[in-house]
Amino acid sequence: MATLSHGTPLTEVEVVLDPGHGGPIDTGAVAPTGMPEKRLNLEVAQLVQSFLAVRGITSVLTRTDDYASPLSVRANFADALEASVMVSIHHNAPTPEPSAAPGIEVFVQRDSDASRRLGGLLWQSGMAGLGVFDIAWVSAEDAGVMTVLNTRGDDAYGIIRAPKTPTALIELGYISSRPEAQLHQDPNYAIVAARAVTDAIELFLTTEEQGSGFVAGRVFNPNPGVGKDVCVDPDLG
Repeated sequence: MATLSHGTPLTEVEVVLDPGHGGPIDTGAVAPTGMPEKRLNLEVAQLVQSFLAVRGITSVLTRTDDYASPLSVRANFADALEASVMVSIHHNAPTPEPSAAPGIEVFVQRDSDASRRLGGLLWQSGMAGLGVFDIAWVSAEDAGVMTVLNTRGDDAYGIIRAPKTPTALIELGYISSRPEAQLHQDPNYAIVAARAVTDAIELFLTTEEQGSGFVAGRVFNPNPGVGKDVCVDPDLG
């Protein structure tokens, strides 16, 4: 059996960043401008990684390009690396009602105080960061930091349910909203959004601050995530 010698072992990773979606099938939402959510999620996540590195915080991404990865693999990545925290980065759809402020939502683990604190910091930092943009925002009436449980009473999303690592999923507003989709084409958007996520992660790792934005939870049964049947292994030569 041949032994592959290329590649870099991952050790002492503090943060796992999960750019939501990926690959030709799991594109996520698609903006009115034509941008797929998967591309914007990756752009923001890559910037977060670079900002964390400047602050001396080690991180890895669950994907580094446009390919599919089984949800089971992504959800267990942080535990396998014994990371301190995982953040899954998304942009929401469909478009809700007009709002005076960004409609950021953060989903947290049902039984984890650490996940709840992480969520509060992500929401607080995200609202302050994106609030600098003067556009026509949209938001769900109950937006904030919440648990989302399925009808069995478990965390509804696999990326939240599976890890033991403190994990939160952030929806950075609505890619389905035309004003926000146009903002996403401005390079400054990804920088501001990434800096807000970075600030929240650093606060989580270095302080006991609790954050804000906590609201009552939802009950929801999402569609299954990507499985192995839609994944194609790259040619390793």
